[in-house]
Amino acid sequence: MIVDEIKSLLDLFENEVPDRESNRLVKMFCDDKSRWYKAHGLHSTLRDRSLKAIKQGDKVKESQYFFEEVIAKTLYNLTRSSAPFDPDSPYWVIKNALVLAKILDIPSERVIEIVA
Repeated sequence: MIVDEIKSLLDLFENEVPDRESNRLVKMFCDDKSRWYKAHGLHSTLRDRSLKAIKQGDKVKESQYFFEEVIAKTLYNLTRSSAPFDPDSPYWVIKNALVLAKILDIPSERVIEIVA
């Protein structure tokens, strides 16, 4: 299931991302299916962090938050809400994971191993 792969990606980045608290928060949502409907609010929180990182010119945090934002969208969409995020959200998880891996100097092969 996609959530297991997402958790593995979060584990891969856990000790390398600048905002480990954010990483743990997103993983906590992944671990608890009953929270997925609250992932819409999580996305809003992460989007605020992304905008702040962009304003500060912090490309590492920006990449981290973009990755986490699409995870929040994906989790929310898994609830089959009547007002989902764009249906392509899950496809951006891998792309954003590859971008984050590159910026963190983690070989892209490690991401591919998880999602293949």
